[in-house]
Amino acid sequence: MYSTKFRPMNERETVTSLTEKLPILLPNMNIEDISLDAPIDVQSRADVIVKVRTGNFKKYLLIEVKSSGEPRIVKSSIYQLKKLAGINTGTYPVFVAPYISRRSREILVSENIGYIDLIGDVYLKFDSVLVDRLSNVERETERRLSRGIFANKATRIIRAILNAPNNRWKITEIANITRMSPAGVYFVINQLEDKGYISREKDKSIKVVESERLLKDWASNWTVEKSRSNAFFSFAKNPEEIISRVVKAGDELNLKYAFTGMAGASMVSPFVRYNEVWVYISGDIDDMVKKLDLRPTTSGANIRIFEPYDEGIFMDFREIRGVKVVSDIQLYVDLLTYPARGQEQAQRILEKNIKMVDTS
Repeated sequence: MYSTKFRPMNERETVTSLTEKLPILLPNMNIEDISLDAPIDVQSRADVIVKVRTGNFKKYLLIEVKSSGEPRIVKSSIYQLKKLAGINTGTYPVFVAPYISRRSREILVSENIGYIDLIGDVYLKFDSVLVDRLSNVERETERRLSRGIFANKATRIIRAILNAPNNRWKITEIANITRMSPAGVYFVINQLEDKGYISREKDKSIKVVESERLLKDWASNWTVEKSRSNAFFSFAKNPEEIISRVVKAGDELNLKYAFTGMAGASMVSPFVRYNEVWVYISGDIDDMVKKLDLRPTTSGANIRIFEPYDEGIFMDFREIRGVKVVSDIQLYVDLLTYPARGQEQAQRILEKNIKMVDTS
């Protein structure tokens, strides 16, 4: 069985591993020949050409090998693959990398190009042959490779560019807004570019090209429980009264706070009834708990106080009818995993309140 462990490899290592694993990666095909650095014409060469046979069908797989399977690399390889396959019309173009991301796989399939990666993801479609297989560790690998851009401080950058998706950004501008070092911003921006969420203009400015995909990918890697959660019971009559009491106490105690979840959504785009109030509060919450006479509880909570894991939570918060609410971007990612009808409310926020761009 092929290895389910992913590790960074250069192109030479990837070629070596591919040739060793091909019989396992393509178990229903006979591998009749493998040629490395194979000539296509007097000027062009393919990284690998593999002669395969399945039943009565024979095919030559024309393979481009890269050390990364992120969208930026894939897009730059498509032209070369199509060019080489056009010269040798008896071949089928295939992109190979140690791991090929979900978005990259979608791009390759849309361009009628096959793919193989070393954890076992395979897509080949030619003649009457169709191989379409995803490894059972695909999701785990995707998460691991996304940790950098969805790490605590890095999400400040995502909030900044998604809150103004039509802007053209400079590294220094993002650094100032997020209160991060230019080097740290540069590192995250490079990863976002590799994954195809953003692109760089000729003047080196940065623009978002797939904002909805970025938002949804972030949300799928997010949990509000990143922030310390404190569950309480309030003797207030309803959620509205809880909100009113929190606002009054927060102002009196000079605490930084902002509502999220269904309570926050009720202020900007109400759609679903709710019973539990969620609020981020920065600082020592003990005075707030005492002032509101809140009782800690493990069940039946009607207010949940989150102590933010990072100050980026409060980026672009606003005050609506005297109530401070997190940004629509933050509302969306918090709501998507909210119990009961959170996904419905999140979709409502996305459709009614968040501007998206897709220029890919």
